[in-house]
Amino acid sequence: MAQDKTKEISQMSYEEALAELEQLSSKMSQGGLTLEESVATYQRGIELGSHCQKLLDEAQKKIQKLDSELTAITSSDLKDDVPF
Repeated sequence: MAQDKTKEISQMSYEEALAELEQLSSKMSQGGLTLEESVATYQRGIELGSHCQKLLDEAQKKIQKLDSELTAITSSDLKDDVPF
């Protein structure tokens, strides 16, 4: 698997990385790869999986931040509306 023919993992979206990971998994399941190809495919898969996890973690942090901001805004609005 030539590295110059594949997109840089750090530039991939979650969907792109996951799609390639699924392709690699299918390719390895079919067999017929040399040992060298298998190792290279496995390594790329590990890198893609790590990238997907990183993107998921970042998305989760963004959602948690937005939830916190929404809670703060909602709490502030409720305090303003309370007559006592």
